Amino acid sequence: MEATKARRGLRGWKGRQQQNKQQNKQQNKRQLASGAQTSKKIVEVAFWGTIIWGLIRLAAHYLNFTPYGVGSFARPILTDIDENTAAAIGLGAILLFVESLLAAALFSLLFGKMRAWWSWLLLGALMLAVAGYFFVMGNWEVSTLSTEAAWYLSFGLFAGMTLTLEESDEE
Repeated sequence: MEATKARRGLRGWKGRQQQNKQQNKQQNKRQLASGAQTSKKIVEVAFWGTIIWGLIRLAAHYLNFTPYGVGSFARPILTDIDENTAAAIGLGAILLFVESLLAAALFSLLFGKMRAWWSWLLLGALMLAVAGYFFVMGNWEVSTLSTEAAWYLSFGLFAGMTLTLEESDEE
């Protein structure tokens, strides 16, 4: 009698163990799918951010709000070439995409679970600080500083609010 009870208990334990393994596998699949969705969304945000904010930067440069156009992102690579040429603008757009992709991925990893949209202002401020380092922010006029700050902070808010919204929609 005792042996029969022990076998029944063992069978129940093995069944629960197999059920737990199946649940863990399903959970891992969901996490992988969620990670792929997040990666896809980061690339999409970087692409549309490059398109929209690239056009805004081109307009701001054309209207003389800032001396830095899209071609200025290619400045570290192109040293002696004019930034207003088509090649410089194209290369600058590619580098803007890479920069926004890296920044969005980094901040998504660090602040992806936070619901605070203002934390993405840090992304814009950090990107502004990096650009200020390369373009010697100390020599900027107030009008250039305000235009650049508005551009970078709004770009950070766009990326942050979009990724935060997508993260909350998935849950």
